Amino acid sequence: MSIPLKLIIAILLGAFIGLERESYERRTDKTPTSGLGSPGIRTFSLITLLGAIAGVLFHSFPVFSLSITICFFIITIAYYILGTIASKDAGFTTELAILFTYILGFVVTTEALSIQLTLATAVILVLIMSLKEEIRSFVKTIKNYELESLIAFAIIALVIFPFLPNISYTISSIPLLSQILLTFGISIKQIAHIELINPQGLWRIVMLITGIDIVGYVLERTIGQKKGLLLTSIIGGFISSTSTTLSLAIQSKKSQEINKLVSAALFSNTASFVQHAILIISLNIALFAKGIYYILSLLFSSIVIGLYFLYKGESEKNFNTAAKKRGRKTHIFSLKPALAFAFLFIFIKFATKLALVYFGNTGFIFSNMFAALTGMDAVTISISELSGTIVPYKTAILTFIGANGVNLASKTVYSYMNGNSRFALKFSIGATIIVLSTLIGYIFI
Repeated sequence: MSIPLKLIIAILLGAFIGLERESYERRTDKTPTSGLGSPGIRTFSLITLLGAIAGVLFHSFPVFSLSITICFFIITIAYYILGTIASKDAGFTTELAILFTYILGFVVTTEALSIQLTLATAVILVLIMSLKEEIRSFVKTIKNYELESLIAFAIIALVIFPFLPNISYTISSIPLLSQILLTFGISIKQIAHIELINPQGLWRIVMLITGIDIVGYVLERTIGQKKGLLLTSIIGGFISSTSTTLSLAIQSKKSQEINKLVSAALFSNTASFVQHAILIISLNIALFAKGIYYILSLLFSSIVIGLYFLYKGESEKNFNTAAKKRGRKTHIFSLKPALAFAFLFIFIKFATKLALVYFGNTGFIFSNMFAALTGMDAVTISISELSGTIVPYKTAILTFIGANGVNLASKTVYSYMNGNSRFALKFSIGATIIVLSTLIGYIFI
């Protein structure tokens, strides 16, 4: 890119930023009280041009370029000090924008960043400055418990999670365990490689469950409770329908809007069904064709029953009770149930792998159904890879039905353990209908 073109781009970037500043002054009828005037399109264009010229001179005359930059920063600081003294306004947004604008002009000609990244930075800068009133209004609505919950989640996700060891500890990792078991005549050769716990993996489950609660709460506040809850659940279903269902079950303990939560849980599972259908298509298109009635019955029944609970609604009394409880809310998520479920999940995962070691492929249906206690992803991959070669298609589809039934049953049990019994009962009814519909679909295979 030629130097003249770079200078033109720098000037246009400055004009773009200056346009936002000038339009903001006009929108707010803010007149400068400092006597120094407010920078606009012309000023910001000149600033980026100056930065661009300093960038051009940087390689040939670094001392001169550095002198221009230092002088500019000194002038900007002096402008801020004099303006603050005169106007009694200590706001620093415009001055920071001036410094950023100079740096953008400098970066354009030195090519320290790609032109695409420089342009994107300018757009983000303008966006941040243009949202001043919206950000202020939003900050005023933030409650103490919301801020505390966000900080707590930041600690969970950004402080604790990255520093936990991503190491799988197996039975053989425990000192003296093999010797102790041998004294009882138990050999661990077959199960020595089975993972007991992965600290980062365990905490990932906790982070996922609490994260779903955070995202759901934000969406509820921004786009409405019903839409936010459904959108969060569908997104969560693609990540982990089990964690999403558990999160909704925990919410049901403090809400009377049970039907809405059950609907969200069912739609979360619908999202996971779509994900599994995509896996089957990518791994074994013939299996997908053979099991099309099973897949359609799975999706159709979960959508219909989900819509039923969505539009069934709650009584006026229940809605008032729920509103009062939301008014008394003191936190967005609960860490204790998330931790309890994470440990339960790890235990079931260990028990599943233990069963698979001893039953193996001879107990294909049983072992896959048992594996479904912790999720359907691995089961879907395993069945898809073996069907049509080692396992007949009809057996594979029947295994899918059984595994999906076990998976939904496990979610029902988690719901009874961690949520409102009404939520668990209604979810179990929905799950039963889904499984029965897949059995009907199996008849047509």
